Amino acid sequence: MSTASISEPSASLRENSASWLLRLDEWAARTGDKLNPILIKETRQALKSRQFVVTFSVLLVAAFAWTVIGSLMLMPQIYTSPSAPRLLIGYYFVLAVPMLLIVPLAAYRSLEAEIDDGTLELLSITSLSAWQIVMGKLASASLQMMLYLITLFPCVAYAYTLRGIDLPTVGLIMAMLIASGLLLTVVALSFAPLARGRTGRISTLLVVLMVLMLCEYLVGAGAVALILYGNPLDAGWTSFLLVGSLLTAICFSHLLLTTTAAQLTPESENRSSGIRWSILVLTATLIGLATFTMEWNPGDSQEGMILWFPVAMILAGVWTGAGAMMAAESSSLTPRIQRELPGNFLSRLTLTFLTPGPATGLVFASLGSILVATLLLAAAYRAESVVGPMPGGAMTSLYHLVIAYTSYLVIFLFCVRWIVALVRINNNPRVEIGLAAFIVVAVLAALVPYAIGLHLNDYRQYDYSAWQITNWVWTIGMIIDRSVSDILIGALGVCGLIALLLSIATVGRRSLAIKTATPEAVLAARENQ
Repeated sequence: MSTASISEPSASLRENSASWLLRLDEWAARTGDKLNPILIKETRQALKSRQFVVTFSVLLVAAFAWTVIGSLMLMPQIYTSPSAPRLLIGYYFVLAVPMLLIVPLAAYRSLEAEIDDGTLELLSITSLSAWQIVMGKLASASLQMMLYLITLFPCVAYAYTLRGIDLPTVGLIMAMLIASGLLLTVVALSFAPLARGRTGRISTLLVVLMVLMLCEYLVGAGAVALILYGNPLDAGWTSFLLVGSLLTAICFSHLLLTTTAAQLTPESENRSSGIRWSILVLTATLIGLATFTMEWNPGDSQEGMILWFPVAMILAGVWTGAGAMMAAESSSLTPRIQRELPGNFLSRLTLTFLTPGPATGLVFASLGSILVATLLLAAAYRAESVVGPMPGGAMTSLYHLVIAYTSYLVIFLFCVRWIVALVRINNNPRVEIGLAAFIVVAVLAALVPYAIGLHLNDYRQYDYSAWQITNWVWTIGMIIDRSVSDILIGALGVCGLIALLLSIATVGRRSLAIKTATPEAVLAARENQ
C-alpha cells in the first residue's frame, strides 16, 4: 500500500471534520441572530460584571466550606445514620440567597438603569418591542440562576447520598426554589418602571428589598419544613398543588410582564388589550383550579369551598385594582390603535370591551367582577346541593356580600371614570391616578355619611340605618353580622345595575368605530424587518 493511498482517507477525514465544524459554526451564527439581542447584551454584561464574579465566587467558597464543615460536624455518625437533612439545609440557603435575592435585585437594577440612563429610548426606536426587552432581562436572570443551580448540583447530590431524604422531596424543593426565583424576578422587574425621580427610586428599591426578603423567609421556612419533616401530602394532592402553583405563577408572571411591557410602550400604541387578556386568563385559571378542587371529591364540597374564598379574594383585588386603572385610561385613539380595532360585526360584538379606553375598561372591569361573583355563588349553590344547607344562614350572608361588593365596585369605578375624565381636560396623568381616585371615592363614601350621622346625633354612637348605604365599611360589617335587610341589599343592587347600564351607554360611539386600514408604507416596513 502506497503512502498516497494512506494519506487520501486522512485528508478526506479532515475535510469532513472541517465541513462539520463549518456547518456547526453557521448554525450557531443563525441561532445567535434569532435570539433576543437583549438576552445576548445582558448576558455579556452580567457575566463580566463585578456582581456576578463576586456572587459566583462567594457561592463556590460557601459551598465548599459548608461541605467540609458540615461533614466534619456529622462525624462519625455520617457513616451509620442518615445525615442528608442538615447538609441539605445549608446547601439550600447557600443557593437561595443568590437565586431569591441577588438575581432579582440585579434584574430590577438593570431595567431601572436602562430607564434612568435613557438607553431605553434608544432601544424603543429599534425593531425591538417592549416585550422583547422585558423578556431579555428575564432570560438573562434565568441564565444566571441556571449557572448557580448547576454549580451547586453536585453538592446537593452529595447530600442526597447521605440518606435521610427521598428524591421526590429534593426535586420538589429544587422546583420550588426555581419557580420562586423566576417569580420574584418578574415581580422585581415590574417595580422598575414605577420609579420616578430619586426619591421614587429609593422608595421603590426599599419596597423591592422588603418583598424579596419576606419571600425568601417564607420560601425558606417551607423548604426547611420539607427537609426536616417530609411531604405530608399524598401523591394526588402533591401533584395538584404543584401543577396548580405552577399555572398560577405562570399566569401572574404573564400579567406582571404584560404590565411592565405596557409601561415601557409608547402611548401611541395599544397598551391595554394585552393586560385585559392576561387578566381573563388568570381569572379562568384560578376559577378552574378552585372548581377542580371542589369537584375532585363531591362528597366534601364544603371543604372544597375552602380554596374558593382565597381565590375570590385574590380576584376581587385584581379586578378592583385593574378596573380602577382601566377606568383612568386615555380616551384618545391613535392611528396605530385604530388599526387594531375589531373589523367585522362579530368581532366588534365580542371584543369591543378589550379595546383601550376608559369606557370599555369600565364595562370590562364591571362585567368581570360580576362574572367572578356569579361563579362564586354558583360554587356555593353547588356545595349546598351536594352536602346540604350551610349552617346559620351563611348562604344568605354570602349572597348579600357578593351583591354589595359588585354594586359598590361598579358605582365607585363609574365615579372614578368621570373624575379622571375631568382631570384629563387640562392634564395627562398616568393610569395610576385611577387607584388614587378610587381610594378617595371609597374613603369619602364611607366617611361622609358617618360624619353627618355623628354630627346629627351630637357625636354619640348611633345605630346603622338606610342613610348609611354608601358607607360600604359599615354595610359590609352589618352583612357579616347578618343585620341588613333584603330591601337595602336590593336597593344597593339596583344602584349598581343603573351604574352598569350608564357605563354601557357611554361605549356606543366606541363600539361603532370602524377599523382603520394599515398604510402600505407600514406594511412594507413590516415585511422588510
